[in-house]
Amino acid sequence: MSNSIKELLSLLLPLHHAEQKSLKEGKRFNVFSALNMCSDEVRLHSRLLATLLNPKASHGLGNEFLKSFLTALQLPENYITYCKEQIVERPIGEVTETTGGRIDIILEDREHAVIIENKINAGDQPNQLLRYHNYGVKMFGENNFKLVYLTLHGSDPSASSLGGEHFEFIKLSYEQDILKLLEEFVQSQPPKPVHYTIKDYITIIKQLTDQDMDTEYQQKILEEAINDEYIEVTLELLQLTKQIGDALIEKHIIKPLKNIGFEQRQDDNGALWRDLRDLNESYAIVIKTNEEKYWKGVWIGITPREGRIPLQKKLDCFTDEPTKNYPYGWSSISDNEKNNWHDPAQYPAIKNKEVLMWIEDKISEIEACFKI
Repeated sequence: MSNSIKELLSLLLPLHHAEQKSLKEGKRFNVFSALNMCSDEVRLHSRLLATLLNPKASHGLGNEFLKSFLTALQLPENYITYCKEQIVERPIGEVTETTGGRIDIILEDREHAVIIENKINAGDQPNQLLRYHNYGVKMFGENNFKLVYLTLHGSDPSASSLGGEHFEFIKLSYEQDILKLLEEFVQSQPPKPVHYTIKDYITIIKQLTDQDMDTEYQQKILEEAINDEYIEVTLELLQLTKQIGDALIEKHIIKPLKNIGFEQRQDDNGALWRDLRDLNESYAIVIKTNEEKYWKGVWIGITPREGRIPLQKKLDCFTDEPTKNYPYGWSSISDNEKNNWHDPAQYPAIKNKEVLMWIEDKISEIEACFKI
């Protein structure tokens, strides 16, 4: 079996090298990823879509993208001919059971409107779609607006959001509808500078909907991995995913941290502790997760060695407010509350020491903050 594993890996290695070459040449660079905005519902998704849909924006597309979007909704191209101002985060009054709130995107002219509720990771609010439907009826009339519920995968709105009522709305997904719209639009239009932005955004949508691996690269790996000659080896490797993760975490995170004075405490679910050294040995820097077997949702903070103290002013080096266990505040590792060191997608960052370097930089920040 060991020879078969080596044979399979030797077949996959050239594919991996080709992909790494693309990364080094900058072919995978994405400005939205660099700015850590991939899941930002308001600052990225709502604002970018609204900008592309606004004929008066500086993208140089005029109303072409707006017309394509209306066609995707099975509406006439001239259903909306221009857009009034403040089409993102439109406040519509104080929230009651049936009115008010803040509309993510609204496209309107003098005759019609399209109201878009945009969901990336956020959950529905009580009576949310009902409130927006009621706003549309009041402002534009029953037959002069469309309500759109846009989610990553085309999910249904919750019963709570509908408020127990039945009314018409259009369900769209980023996974299929928006992705198809953007890809077909770029292919059908003469090249313009904004197309680079749209292509970057297409990549982000693919990442969020698990379609981000280059199709050709992915297909070549699959062909080799499920080949009859190697399928048993592939299945054996898949069964070792956690063990591979454990080994990478131990080698590239835990062992280097132990080398700079951290101790791993089994009485604290394997958390890593280190005194603040010359600053104050009554306190420790702690790196911890609540998971028993997996390093998921990992955070870093300062905690007293003994007992507890009153909550203090949050140190600038932390993103989250103080708690009884972390009286100076705390931060998720890599500023990502969903970080998961056992996610195979994170293994390259662990192996390349990106996670370790983030932790080391954060430790330096903590020590600098604590001196003040």
